Amino acid sequence: MRTCMFCQEKASSKEDIWPQWLTKRFPLSEASHMEGERGGHKLGTWQTKTPQLLPSKCVCGNCNNGWMSKLESEMKPIVVSILDEQLRALDASSQAVIAVWAIKTAMALEALYPKRMFFYSENERQNMRAVSAIPERTSIWIAKCVNQPNIYSVGKDLRTAPGDNEVKAYVTTMAFGSLALQVLSIRTPASLPKEISITYDSREGPWDKTFLRVWPLIPYSQQWPTNYGLDGEWGLEALTERLSPIINDQG
Repeated sequence: MRTCMFCQEKASSKEDIWPQWLTKRFPLSEASHMEGERGGHKLGTWQTKTPQLLPSKCVCGNCNNGWMSKLESEMKPIVVSILDEQLRALDASSQAVIAVWAIKTAMALEALYPKRMFFYSENERQNMRAVSAIPERTSIWIAKCVNQPNIYSVGKDLRTAPGDNEVKAYVTTMAFGSLALQVLSIRTPASLPKEISITYDSREGPWDKTFLRVWPLIPYSQQWPTNYGLDGEWGLEALTERLSPIINDQG
C-alpha cells in the first residue's frame, strides 16, 4: 500500500507538482532536471519532462484537500501580486507563507524520483503537515527573474565527503516567470552540537542585491523587487550553481 509522504495514511491522490493556477499561467513545456554533487564532483544529471502530476499517488485526500489546499490559497495572492508587478514590499507574514510553501514544494518534488533516497525525513515531512515546521538549518531566498517565461526546477545534493558522518545539504531552486525561490537545508551528524554553526561557500556575485532572505524569518517588511535580477535561464543556472559543498565552522 502506498502511503502519504506527509502523514503515512493511505495515499489516494496524485499531487500537482505545480498548482493549476500557476500552470495555467506558465504551461509546462520545458524539461527539468535533478543533479547530484558530492565533494565538489558531480555525480550526474537526471533530466525529465516535468509532468503536471507526480508519477504516482503520494499524498492522501485529507492532506491534498486540507492543509495543502489552504497553503496554496495563502500563497496564490502573494505570487500573483509579484508576477503582476503590483507588490512593493513583503511583510513578515507573507515571507513566512512563501517559506512554508517553498519547503513543502521542495519536499514534494523529491517524489519525482521515488527510487532515490529522500533528503527530507519522514519526521520532517510530518512536522510540515502538522505545524508547518521548517526543518532546522534551513535557509530560503527569493529573487526576481527577467526574460524567464517558464517553470524551472533543479535539485542538488551537496556533501562534504562520502560516509554517514558527513555534513549533508540539499538545494532546491525553482522559478516561474519573474519569481525564483531557493531552499537550502543542511543536515549534520548527531555528534555535532547544535550551537556549532554551519557555513557554505557561495560563488562570487552580487547576491545581496539579487535576492531576499525569507527564512530564517526577518520580522519586518522588505522592499520588493530587488535591485538586481536573474536574466533568463543563464541567471537561474548561476543561482543554482552559486552554493558549493558546505563546511563545518568550528569558530
